Amino acid sequence: MISLIQQKKIDKNTAQRIRRYCKKITEYLNITEKSIIIILTDNNQIQKLNKDFFKKNKPTNVISFPFDEKDFLGEIYISVDYAAYEAKEWEVSFFYEMMYLVIHGILHLLGYDHVNSKDEAEVMEQKEIEIIRYLNLKKQNKTE
Repeated sequence: MISLIQQKKIDKNTAQRIRRYCKKITEYLNITEKSIIIILTDNNQIQKLNKDFFKKNKPTNVISFPFDEKDFLGEIYISVDYAAYEAKEWEVSFFYEMMYLVIHGILHLLGYDHVNSKDEAEVMEQKEIEIIRYLNLKKQNKTE
């Protein structure tokens, strides 16, 4: 089960779509029995988390906190501000960027890593691409 907490509000339809796609992701990854909390926040809050936990005093797009509990996989913090900036920078829709960050965050909760080695980064990137294809996510969306 995925809970979506909006400390920083987004469009209601986009939030509903994110919830629907999250359900598909957990089904695809066979983790439907696990709870995940996704917190949508802003650059200030994510910068504080990044500084407190990773000693990096700057905002980032997504931070995952895995939990070692039977039914709870962890928490994912996504900066809505950073996602909007990256969507514009990469010329993709806001929804696409948000879903990419959700996928990225969930993979971190599952133990995937892109920081420690190039090989691990490639494995994680391939898994992201696999999920994006499964979801049939389009980089642009005419409704946004």
